[in-house]
Amino acid sequence: MTGSFTQAARRLGYSQSSVTAQMRALERQVGEPVFERLPSGVRLTRTGTVLCDYARQILTLVGEMEVALRRPAANPPRMTVGVVPALAYGQQLARLTHIGRRLLSGVQLALRVMGTGEVHDAFRAGTIDGALVLTVVDADDPAALPGALTDPLRTPDRADDLTEVRLQEVEFVPVTGVTRMRGAAAAGRQVVIADPDCPSQRWLPEFLRLRSDGPPEIHELGSMAGVRAAAQSGLGCAMLPMALAASPREAGGLRPLPGVPRMRWNACLLSTRGDDRPALDWENLAETLRQATALAGAVPADDPEDAAVSALGPNPGLAG
Repeated sequence: MTGSFTQAARRLGYSQSSVTAQMRALERQVGEPVFERLPSGVRLTRTGTVLCDYARQILTLVGEMEVALRRPAANPPRMTVGVVPALAYGQQLARLTHIGRRLLSGVQLALRVMGTGEVHDAFRAGTIDGALVLTVVDADDPAALPGALTDPLRTPDRADDLTEVRLQEVEFVPVTGVTRMRGAAAAGRQVVIADPDCPSQRWLPEFLRLRSDGPPEIHELGSMAGVRAAAQSGLGCAMLPMALAASPREAGGLRPLPGVPRMRWNACLLSTRGDDRPALDWENLAETLRQATALAGAVPADDPEDAAVSALGPNPGLAG
């Protein structure tokens, strides 16, 4: 407030007559005097003071709106997704990130690697919005082992908490290190796993237990990279996703475990039942995970099929 139409005109770069005319028009629109004319200038009337206070609030909101519109990505919606170790190796996480950038425009996708048994607690704590997990494809399958495939996410106390969207079947291959191969019995004495609660990691120890005199020794390493490296070094056999086991770049020093079939599990998106927050783009998140896991269960696209087969070597007892 300058206290003078002349000084206000100079500050705004207008003529004094233009400012005077605008103020008279404002008073006609308000219906009451806004300024009290004084010998040395003007001052606000009571009506003018009320008008000025509301004008400041309006201009402040307009300024905040302009900032928000100019920088829409300053605070993008965030979707935090837990990923079980069996689907959290390097290539897979990179695929999730690249596809998510394309399909989840304006959304920040944050990935958190966590064990299958930790997923429900993470939902309860509110630290994740969704989770990418593996579940059983068909419990009636003759190759399924009920004792090994009980899903910790489907127990009665948890069944009503989460909703499940099936995305893609992912194939896993039983492998062992080439250097330590001494036949099926020797190869099955030790098993390397990434996640004791994941059906893809629990199946092989149970399969080997049922066909031998006792349970194998289990080494839990927490990551598929660790599992692959341990199997390559001869520490034990393991179940690896097809994309990880069949790539010549990744599977050097591995061969199929004789007499043990390949298996498939469902990659699923879990979310809290009834979670309909508008900022969470569930449809595109599901499509992101579907496309990424479709590649997880297949031979990498840049590897010729014969190279992938030779990477694993012959295995007459391996069921497709």
